[in-house]
Amino acid sequence: MNQNPIHKIGNIVTVKLFDRMIDRQTRALSQMLQRSITAAGGKIRLLLSIDTQLPARSPENLFENLHFVRIHSDHIERMCIVGSKGWESTYIGLFGLFSGIEMAYFDRSQTVEAIRWLQGIADPEK
Repeated sequence: MNQNPIHKIGNIVTVKLFDRMIDRQTRALSQMLQRSITAAGGKIRLLLSIDTQLPARSPENLFENLHFVRIHSDHIERMCIVGSKGWESTYIGLFGLFSGIEMAYFDRSQTVEAIRWLQGIADPEK
């Protein structure tokens, strides 16, 4: 990976997904996420930024790119997806696959609200 797709501030970890991720890249994301979980003391809150056209082509491709989230789901307290409002129903459909994680969806224009929700300051019901 040319850029680090993971950033950490306290117990909030942000991950940016992109088109055409390959197995090597998702394995690297998984390893970086594990380091972030360890550094945060075992539990994190995850902001997943999806800046990709994958849902337009295949929700299955997006699901495959989320494999690293499935691996670490026991260590994720809250997760929000920030993406394109037009694909909200696709993302919401994927939420059910991560039982035990409190989830919310936010449009890209609502990134500040997403962070506030992860911090426990805001309610996703606007």
